[in-house]
Amino acid sequence: MASVSPATALGQEAAPAKPQFLANIHNFRTVAIVGIVGAHSLHNFDFDKSSLLFRIVDTICNQSSVWFFFIAGLLFQHLSVKFSYLKYLKSKFKNVILPYLVLSIPALIASFTIVDQNMPPSFYGFDLPVQVLLLLVTGKHLAPFWFVPTITLIYLIGGVLLWADRKTWPYLLLPLVVTYSMFAGRDGFLIYTGLSGYFGQFSKALYLFSAYFLGMACGRYHDQVIAALARYHWPLLAFSAAMFVANVMIEKSEIQYLYLFKISSAVLLVYYLSVVGKKTLGELGYVGTVSFGIFFVHGYLLQAVKLGRDYFVGSPLIDGNLIGYLAFVAAITAASVALLYVAKAVLGDKSRMVVGA
Repeated sequence: MASVSPATALGQEAAPAKPQFLANIHNFRTVAIVGIVGAHSLHNFDFDKSSLLFRIVDTICNQSSVWFFFIAGLLFQHLSVKFSYLKYLKSKFKNVILPYLVLSIPALIASFTIVDQNMPPSFYGFDLPVQVLLLLVTGKHLAPFWFVPTITLIYLIGGVLLWADRKTWPYLLLPLVVTYSMFAGRDGFLIYTGLSGYFGQFSKALYLFSAYFLGMACGRYHDQVIAALARYHWPLLAFSAAMFVANVMIEKSEIQYLYLFKISSAVLLVYYLSVVGKKTLGELGYVGTVSFGIFFVHGYLLQAVKLGRDYFVGSPLIDGNLIGYLAFVAAITAASVALLYVAKAVLGDKSRMVVGA
């Protein structure tokens, strides 16, 4: 006879089980945020952009936001057992929007004093409050900040996505949304509609939605995905490698090879990082823990290096070389972690609302 919980015996609804900790996804956060730091660090170096070295490094690191959106979708589904739409929006405001607003203040001040953000001419015809609002909704005031207004658009449809996950059949639409991203790219919506760059976040959200939705599917079928790839990961690895090579070798194409590399490698990393085991990646696990905070602060460090070099050396860019670049990425990541460690020590349980970690 099956055992019955006390809550069920008393006619009460049992509390939902606490979601299992997914070490492979936590470790994936570390990989994704290092990729993002690496992508943005490229702008601090004077590489020959037509060189094979640059194209390889750029393909590895660029658009690591696809990984981040994939992880966000997977965790959204994984934690949806305790989903309440209003609590969900409140949580996202406290832990994403609020630190975004707080940490935007220095970048906004710089945007109107010492840094030219290369906005469209129409921008300068607006009053200051409108200019500030436009920077906040586009994320143009600091290079990595576009991510927040973009993913906020997906947060707003959280209730619809939860319905889709419960019904499961909407996952059959994945080939359709992946095909859109594969051909449209990040700016496809703007190109197709003729809208101005002020609507760029809608275009990016449409492009990245497929990564988020695929992440949700991998969250719902996590164990089945791991089991299937344990037997059949080689064909997907071959496809991902082919997309990597295609992006490195082909300069212009209607097909977004970089997106296909990132989306296929995301699924592969879910499997390969599960093979590592159920533990986090040692001390690197802390990088995953504070990954969202790193996303917020590393842009300031990169900009500070540029301004400092320009003032003291006369050139904002570092000569492009692989060893220097790798050391630089490691240093920026470590400095970001150190800043966040201090912030968490000072701010305590309020740190997530201020620095996102």
